[in-house]
Amino acid sequence: MKDLYIFVSALEYIEAHLGDKITQEDIAAHSCCSLSALQKTWKYCTHTGVMTYIKRRRLTLAARELMAGAGVLDTAVKYGYGSNEAFTRAFRSLWGVNPSEFVKTRSFTDIYPKMNKHYMDGGIDMRIKFDLTELYDRLTDKKDTYIVCFDIKNLDYINKQLSRELGDEVIKACVRRIDKALGKDMFVFRVGGDEFAAVTGYTDIADAERFRAEVTAGNDEEVSIGGKTAKAYLHSGIMLYNGSGDLYDEFEKSIVR
Repeated sequence: MKDLYIFVSALEYIEAHLGDKITQEDIAAHSCCSLSALQKTWKYCTHTGVMTYIKRRRLTLAARELMAGAGVLDTAVKYGYGSNEAFTRAFRSLWGVNPSEFVKTRSFTDIYPKMNKHYMDGGIDMRIKFDLTELYDRLTDKKDTYIVCFDIKNLDYINKQLSRELGDEVIKACVRRIDKALGKDMFVFRVGGDEFAAVTGYTDIADAERFRAEVTAGNDEEVSIGGKTAKAYLHSGIMLYNGSGDLYDEFEKSIVR
């Protein structure tokens, strides 16, 4: 239970201070633990480092603000970057494009949403999930429409056996394909470490099938980094949203692997 307290306390502190200067020492002090305990617990729960999570969350929020019309320099300064150049390098490393191109060509912004943990039997369910509060809010008028679900094949193997850098490139390639296929008024959420839900608004399953086919047509795409290569392959499924139940469980049932 102590590890659970450390993680939840640290997560809440980080999310409340993403626009401020944050140090790991500050987070550890807030969570009433040593720096080493914070780092160990965070790594165990998220499979990544504290500062890596903070960087990804900031660049995710930056993407959303840029899409809403914020200036690049103002956004860079807000999230702790000293220049346009430094911000652009960091942004491109996460998104694969620079900020100006992103605003022109993309619509999906939440590649690293706020992390959330679901607890089972008094412990932490170690499947990485994200906070779906906003998704449920946006689904209020989507009852009886289709959600197309995607799951990146072998991402855990790629991360652990090849490299996390390659895994990040696979995620970027899959996100790019989903984003490119999105139609007007469609939106997508990342619901798990390797899982994405595209809310289509379609009431005809044939339309949802066409969207799914457009995205999965690129399943032969390969990405490479550091001399290692992997396929950006997406398992997929379609679910009819009925306005009730656990969305994550329904998502899992719909995927054809």
